[in-house]
Amino acid sequence: MPAIDVAQIRIEAAQLLNLYNEPEAFAKEAREFFQAHSDPLFRRSSTVTVHAPLNSYGAPPMVMRTLIGGLRKVATNYPQFTLPVVQRLWADPIREQRLLAIELLGLIVNSSANEVETLMNCWIIELDDLELAEALALHVGGAWILCDARLRLDRVREWVNSPHKHQRQFGVMSLLPLAKLRNFGDVALALSTLIGVMREDDSEIRKSVARVIREMSVRGPAETTRFLSTWADTIDKNTDWIIRHSVEKLDAETKDAVIGVLRGKSSR
Repeated sequence: MPAIDVAQIRIEAAQLLNLYNEPEAFAKEAREFFQAHSDPLFRRSSTVTVHAPLNSYGAPPMVMRTLIGGLRKVATNYPQFTLPVVQRLWADPIREQRLLAIELLGLIVNSSANEVETLMNCWIIELDDLELAEALALHVGGAWILCDARLRLDRVREWVNSPHKHQRQFGVMSLLPLAKLRNFGDVALALSTLIGVMREDDSEIRKSVARVIREMSVRGPAETTRFLSTWADTIDKNTDWIIRHSVEKLDAETKDAVIGVLRGKSSR
């Protein structure tokens, strides 16, 4: 992979900022930026390719991170410009444009919660891509939930119970930012929103469920143990997989106890 010229990307990000109050021009220049920094050798996982019909320039993640760093201050301080920019970016059926829209929208959750919620809800309905669902959850959904976790966890439950797998993925992954907070105190409530996917048959969503539970176990090991214990005696291969991949961060004794229930169940 060719070396990424971080200094040059920062210069180009500054040039893009000159168009930040012109959404159409900004989107056009952003497309040209990603095309210029595309990498034909960069390949995404086969899972993403299967689920992702969007066009992509193949810009490496470092390119996106550097660009966001150059846009962050203006995007955060001027939500009145950010909102129309992200709407125009999302309209492009190009992966990088939509990922950029998601990251920029996430920067204004605190200052424009109502407008962000409206856009987020529109985008959730359109989701047909697991990678974008995860990005929207991590950068926007999680931050939005944190504004009022107890109230908004009910919305997470609705997404998790959706018949559409991309919405389920969004709901599950929107819990991950909560698990990363040291002072998050509603682990039991957050875990209760996952009841609807504890028998999930989609392998990618199962991985996300296990990932969220693992991280929640760091914040609330007792609550997580109780939650997993209520499922450990359930005869379902998908539940079994989720539990086995959820206990890694529990202490050895607790982990052995939960796995012991699974083994006892399988030997019946």
